[in-house]
Amino acid sequence: MKKRITLSLDDDIVEALQARGARSLSAAANEALREAVADDAHRAALLAWLDELDATHGAPAAGQLAAADALLDALERGEPVPGNENEPGTGQAGAA
Repeated sequence: MKKRITLSLDDDIVEALQARGARSLSAAANEALREAVADDAHRAALLAWLDELDATHGAPAAGQLAAADALLDALERGEPVPGNENEPGTGQAGAA
């Protein structure tokens, strides 16, 4: 079911929505908002899970956080994952 509302959007947002190639601006805005709501729900679930892990196992030590940051930085740069030089940036072993 659709509900008709009026929105005022910045010009750059309208241009970005139109660039998505949707059949209408309304459809593009609806899809963008649906994605944002889903992202927010996913983020909230992830944070709740991390809080649960902290409560169960304790918060990660500073060294563990630094190692995780370094690993993520390497993955973003497409560098090989330590201990798995066969598959750069994937963290998975190659197929035989």
